[in-house]
Amino acid sequence: MNTASLNSPASTPAAPAASAAPATATGAAAPATHTAPATKRTADDPRVGWNAAPDDTTPPLHERRDGILPAVAAALSVRGRTLTSTGNKGDQPPAPHPLVQDFLDTLATENRARHTGRCPETVLLSRYLTSTEHARAAKRGNRRTGSAKPRPLTHSEAKRALKNAKVTARHIREHGDPLHGHYAPPCRACSALLTHFGVRPVDPGTAGEKAPR
Repeated sequence: MNTASLNSPASTPAAPAASAAPATATGAAAPATHTAPATKRTADDPRVGWNAAPDDTTPPLHERRDGILPAVAAALSVRGRTLTSTGNKGDQPPAPHPLVQDFLDTLATENRARHTGRCPETVLLSRYLTSTEHARAAKRGNRRTGSAKPRPLTHSEAKRALKNAKVTARHIREHGDPLHGHYAPPCRACSALLTHFGVRPVDPGTAGEKAPR
């Protein structure tokens, strides 16, 4: 037997290769793990505290919303007087003057809306007509040296009392709303009501028009 062939490098068994990763108990190689480099977060980093905050955290209330907004405010100018009012948002609509209510009752469905009777124009007309009736009754009562019950106005008397009357309305919105302070034209019901009593709506933004003072 040739002993040189037995001692040659080709016949020598290869040594086992070194494992790249330490073997586990079952003999399988453990997966390699990669650690992300640590990042330094400053106090103004918006991500600070994300993991620490509970899921049901309620955001803080920075500004309380005004429950009466949005709204519309109007001014009625007649005989040197100016009356102002906002639209009514109460549970029950205000009781209009009988002449105003009679006209609203005649409106067709297409000219009515959910807020009909609550608009500031309706409130102002009712207030002025009611005060006119009471002022007339008080004058007659003084002449007779006694109190007098207000006699209801007729439609022609109401129009005469509202001669040359003007009304304007503006949007009242929250701070920053682009509609805040802009002219609010009357709705279809109020537009017909104002025409019925001879009151002219005024848009201050129109050339030559002035808002009631």
